[in-house]
Amino acid sequence: MKDANSRKRRRRRSCYDRLRMRMIERRRARRANPAQYAALQLLALFSFILGGAAPPAQALPRYTPPPMSPRHAQRLELARRLDVPSRYVDIFLSQGFVPYARLFEDIRRGGVSRRDAVVQLRKRVPEASLDWLDYIQKWDRWSELLRCYVPHEREDLTDVRVLESTLRWVENLKRSTSGQPGATLETTGVDTDPQKPKT
Repeated sequence: MKDANSRKRRRRRSCYDRLRMRMIERRRARRANPAQYAALQLLALFSFILGGAAPPAQALPRYTPPPMSPRHAQRLELARRLDVPSRYVDIFLSQGFVPYARLFEDIRRGGVSRRDAVVQLRKRVPEASLDWLDYIQKWDRWSELLRCYVPHEREDLTDVRVLESTLRWVENLKRSTSGQPGATLETTGVDTDPQKPKT
């Protein structure tokens, strides 16, 4: 009675079961012996150290840029003649200068666009502000520079803001170097000649 019940419970094996068994056997056969794998690695390592057989060098494919189109080459030549980066050629041709809005936008962006924008900004800002611009660039004080621009404002007002920031920077320099021995600053309107007799 017990044998009859167990036979009923036993399921017949199907082709799925046979396929599954074959896959399990293949996986077992594919697994390498760990000791054999470690021995092969040690052999490769010793042969490399002793200079016997160097591992084969895989040749990496080199990147070759696509050829430059004639239109792009012409644009680069025009940018070189106008002495502006190629990104500003169209704006420069239409307006004769690169507006502050575009320059400050590229300064915010950073990277290569910031470098190009600073080169053009040197041509736009008043000459008295070039030392301040050097300070900004050297110490990465870009937020101080970006405060000089207000969107949708006239270009000449941006020049005034740049000059005001330059003036504040010079005043801070005077205050910080006044207590240091040997520091000299040019001051205008104040007579600081030590040789002049007092009356």
